[in-house]
Amino acid sequence: MKERTGLISVLALIVVAALAYLPLVNRIGYSHDDWYLMASARAEGPDVFHQIYSVDRPLRAYVLAPAYRLFGENALFYNLSAWAFRVLSALLFLWMLRMLWPDRPRAIFIMALLYVLYPGFLSQHNGIDYQPQIISLVLAMSSLALTVYAFFEKHPIYKISWISLSIILGIQYLGLVEYQVGFELIRLMLLFTLAGRVTSSYRERILKTIKLWLPYSLILLGFGIWRIFFFEGDRKATDIDVQFEQVRLYPVQTVYRWTVQVIQDLYDVIASAWTIPLSQLADHIQRWGGVVAILTAGLVLILLTKLDDETIREEPQPGPFAREALLLGLFGAIGGLIPIAMVNREVAFPFFSRYSLVSSVGVSIFIAALLSYLSPRILRNVMAAGLVLVAMLVHQANAAKFVQETSMFRTFWWQVSWRVPQFQKNTTLIADYPVGGAEEDYFVWGPASLIYYPDKQNPEAIQPGLYAAVLNPNAVAKILARQRQQYDNRKNIVTYPNYRNILVLTQPTPDSCVRVIDGAQPEYSRADMDSVRVVGSYSEIERVLTQETPHAPPAVVFGPEPAHEWCYYYEKADLARRRGDWQEVLRLGDEALSKGFTPRDAIEWMPFLQAYALAGNVQRLTEMASSIGAEPYVALQACRQLGELPGLSGPVLEALDSLYCLE
Repeated sequence: MKERTGLISVLALIVVAALAYLPLVNRIGYSHDDWYLMASARAEGPDVFHQIYSVDRPLRAYVLAPAYRLFGENALFYNLSAWAFRVLSALLFLWMLRMLWPDRPRAIFIMALLYVLYPGFLSQHNGIDYQPQIISLVLAMSSLALTVYAFFEKHPIYKISWISLSIILGIQYLGLVEYQVGFELIRLMLLFTLAGRVTSSYRERILKTIKLWLPYSLILLGFGIWRIFFFEGDRKATDIDVQFEQVRLYPVQTVYRWTVQVIQDLYDVIASAWTIPLSQLADHIQRWGGVVAILTAGLVLILLTKLDDETIREEPQPGPFAREALLLGLFGAIGGLIPIAMVNREVAFPFFSRYSLVSSVGVSIFIAALLSYLSPRILRNVMAAGLVLVAMLVHQANAAKFVQETSMFRTFWWQVSWRVPQFQKNTTLIADYPVGGAEEDYFVWGPASLIYYPDKQNPEAIQPGLYAAVLNPNAVAKILARQRQQYDNRKNIVTYPNYRNILVLTQPTPDSCVRVIDGAQPEYSRADMDSVRVVGSYSEIERVLTQETPHAPPAVVFGPEPAHEWCYYYEKADLARRRGDWQEVLRLGDEALSKGFTPRDAIEWMPFLQAYALAGNVQRLTEMASSIGAEPYVALQACRQLGELPGLSGPVLEALDSLYCLE
């Protein structure tokens, strides 16, 4: 009976995890830090990861370098790998729980299910950058499971072997992600739980726990000695001296702040994780995703009911199990948060959801223990299925959000490739993306480098061929002040953004086309951000090398070339305008119109308006006047720029005055 129940649980975990994470996996590409990692690897080769991670977490290079050799630049393989390792960690978790509570198959299945579906972790689809973190999770779960297995092992040699392997795996998971050290408090609580099985008094239980834990203290001791005395890092976010400076200066205030932060984060990981991500991602929930979520929750409800039928005589009422699970779950959740608070970080959805991953182990145990108190059993099952429903909706919507961002990046840079044959080397790009925005400079120079300067640029350093700046108030101030080149070294990647040689690329809405701003004659959409208008006049269009051989984005990263619709004709016409080839602009305009393509952003008529004006085509100018006139902001720009064109005929000037400049 137990073997059959265990097999059903394993298969159900795999199937549910597949339904949660895989439906859109083939449409998800690079995201966040993936850009600088993959751009650097493309230029320097897989050994570059050793240089990048030497400043903070050198062991990560031994994950990503082999992964790059195996998977290359294909994001799909990394995401599938991350999924497989996440499922493996859940199966290891299930194995550990079965050793702890072999007579609670339904409860431990709920724990494993809530763990693998935990909705507070939203970076599962960031499969390249988070590959080391997911593998660290597997190593940590293997280490914990072996700790429990070693406790029950009777043969001394085998016991020592399992303990030794657990210690080795423990040091390795910390080497990949040191802030996951909260697993060590979970280990301590596991040993405390197990010690209660062989001792009667509370004092003996504590002493037994300490005795059991002493060998595993080598994990913290070994990693700590290496980290503090031997490792020399350059990154402040992982520098112990920097992080604990506040403790030395303000010990009481700092400990108080940490305590408050842990309490706040504890509420977030237990309760808010099931509400905030869902509300944040509500707009991304799609009909098919809702159907899959409801069907999955229904199947889980049926399975839990079936498990009830098979184990109702075997499972005792809540008692010692519930108390053990509540205590283990609560301290497990807290353990994952203490290291985060101590380095002055916090759990926040969605941007810092990664800090909830360790605590998800404790949260899943804690919630399942709470559910065991509910009566009747059907109520427990309905509540568990409801949590599964929420988690499924979150993950389906989160995947849809990643797909949207991937599509945005691909569309943006394909349009740039149509418009820009080549950028002058060392240009500082400023890009206004229509979705999400550029959170870091490598969100821009990463994709640009993969297209235009994919090869090694500097034999002495990791240095991209193009730089970028995030368009925030600080960057605006530097541009207006005409600040000179500055040096930046991020994880041994050297860049020299120069606020005197910027080039602005803007796509204000998903329905707009990418525009390259010409500072001498800037053209602005009504939807452009104010900051784009403020710095637009400093955009140096001459940094677009119009006579160079065009560079096509690599399909493995940016997907196949999109269909040639309006934006293709606009980009090619804008390039032809820059080259002074007005006949080509006319040809492209007539072809686009003949195919029924028109812009959704009126400013994109400008190259064609100028070409028709120079050609004396009053009919076309008249036909386009109504759509231009509907946008007074664009009409004003059209009036000014068309009026400045040399050699316009009398009928054209009359048409401009009556149709475009009347206001």
